[in-house]
Amino acid sequence: MKPTLALRSHLDPQNGHYLGNWGHFGGEKQRGIVTYGLSANRQNPWAGSVHAAIFNTFRRTKGQIFFWLPPMVAGYYLMDWATERNHYYQSKAGRAEFGEEAE
Repeated sequence: MKPTLALRSHLDPQNGHYLGNWGHFGGEKQRGIVTYGLSANRQNPWAGSVHAAIFNTFRRTKGQIFFWLPPMVAGYYLMDWATERNHYYQSKAGRAEFGEEAE
């Protein structure tokens, strides 16, 4: 028997019985295992998503708030201070007070 023929056939070359497909070589079929499935067009992909989004977002935010809130507040106040300071530097009073230092 040619090697390619042996690779293509599903027969056991020594005994002559069917071995089965790949992954299911020989032996009896499994028993006692029950699987259930639901067709894709019978499922509701948005079931519970609004409820889960609200409570999951709250839970995750509660766990991370001290990591992002203080830097955000500090950045906001720093940016507010810098903006007000820049407006003062560009005003008439600011130019009169700090005009000599810039030149």
